[in-house]
Amino acid sequence: MYRSFCKNLTGFIIGISLIYLLMPITNSAGDAQTANSLVGVWACQSIYGGPYTGRSCRTLPWLKLNADKSYIWGSEQGAWEFKNNTLRLSARKGIGRLNSDGQLIIEYQSNGIQYQQTLYKRN
Repeated sequence: MYRSFCKNLTGFIIGISLIYLLMPITNSAGDAQTANSLVGVWACQSIYGGPYTGRSCRTLPWLKLNADKSYIWGSEQGAWEFKNNTLRLSARKGIGRLNSDGQLIIEYQSNGIQYQQTLYKRN
C-alpha cells in the first residue's frame, strides 16, 4: 500500500511539474520594449462619450509620456506604467491599451460619463 501511494504521489508531482513548466510566462522584456515605444507625444484622433461624441478632438490637450515614467496631459500630471498591454495613469481612473493599428485607446470616467479616446503618436 505504501509503495502504491508513493508511486501515485510521484506521478502526481511529475504531472504538476509538467503543467507548471508549460504555463505561459509573462514577457516582461516585451512589456519593457513596448513601454519604451510609448514614450512620446500622443494626440487625440477621436473621442466618444457625453457631448464630445462625434466631434473633432484635435484641440484637446496632448498626452506626453516621458521616458522617466512621468506624464503630462493638459493640467494633469503623474506617473505612468505599462504592463500586459495596459497603460495606467496615476492621476486618472481608467486604463489605456494599444490596438493592432498602434493607436492608444484610453477609457475613463469623468463626472459620471464614460469616455473613450483614441490617440495617435505624433512624430
